[in-house]
Amino acid sequence: MESRASVLCATIVLAVCGAAVSAGAAPKKASWRFVSIPDFLNCDVRYPEPKWEDALGYVLQQIKAEDPDFVLVAGDLLMGRWWDGPKQIDELSKVFYTAWTRRMRDHGLKFYAAVGDHELGDNPWRGKRLEHVPHYEKAFVKYLKMPRNGPPGREGLTYSFVHKNVLFVAVDVFERESMGAGKGTATFSGAQVDWLRKTLAGREEADHVVVMGHTPIVGPVRARASSCLMLKGGRDSPLWQTMKAGGVDLYLCGEVHAITCRQVDGIEHIAHGSLFGYVNTVNYLVATVTPKTMRLELKRIDIILEGGHLPQSHGNRPREIVRISDEQKKRGFRGVGALMLDKTGGAKRFRDAKGEFANPYTPPRK
Repeated sequence: MESRASVLCATIVLAVCGAAVSAGAAPKKASWRFVSIPDFLNCDVRYPEPKWEDALGYVLQQIKAEDPDFVLVAGDLLMGRWWDGPKQIDELSKVFYTAWTRRMRDHGLKFYAAVGDHELGDNPWRGKRLEHVPHYEKAFVKYLKMPRNGPPGREGLTYSFVHKNVLFVAVDVFERESMGAGKGTATFSGAQVDWLRKTLAGREEADHVVVMGHTPIVGPVRARASSCLMLKGGRDSPLWQTMKAGGVDLYLCGEVHAITCRQVDGIEHIAHGSLFGYVNTVNYLVATVTPKTMRLELKRIDIILEGGHLPQSHGNRPREIVRISDEQKKRGFRGVGALMLDKTGGAKRFRDAKGEFANPYTPPRK
């Protein structure tokens, strides 16, 4: 009897101790997530914006429900057509950047953003609009507060950070030396390329590398209500060649407000994103990350545009009312593509492509 009592007592003690350990230190997750939402919102929108807020709130709640560590926004947060000069840039950047960042924080979403053409006044840049670009850049740096570890002169615009087992890089593809050429040119050259090369070379502790920039690099890509900016040089550009040599896994971009997935040179190139108030769908990408894998899922929902138009500083006005029907809310965001990046065994493989990831874009014949 005494022996049985001792065993029973020991069992109870072990059970209690085990419960205490479990309650005090939860085991680490085997995976974690981030979400990509380029071109969010691509309009000058106040917070709250009464006739948009229900739809915006629903979208951000759904993104929050994915449980991401943060979201990536590859440019075009605002409309930014503040063409009257530095005073207007100062006044409106305070209003609309503050509204944008407050909305994200109120929904509990940490964010990292890249520079889009609308953060710089919208392309093309002609005359005095090109002279105002440094004022736009200062406003982006001031209100977005991104890491300031980029190349000289690009601090807070081009930057990198490591989160858990992934190296993330945001690139500013709008260099003032070339922005005034033609319709509006996107480039990444010189000191920026040298900085990126060194950053990628120092990735020893990162299992994966993700780069985001505003413009697509490899085409063709689908586009809706877009000026269709592309990086000069495309696949032969210094940016793409540096990413290829540096073992980048994923390039995320916006600009075109439609989805195109292309796998080139061992890099998955994903152009996607939404133009609120102009197009009738919203999409986002969720990535689930482990040391050896990255599962990518694209999700989309239909939205409704109604009424007149929301005022903006210089034209290009979105619709006055943006809403999501009760039926669509009940259905929720639906999966429209999936892909697995698998590095098991030391080799990079892209497998199990479905939907948009298995649907290469071929432009219609003219």
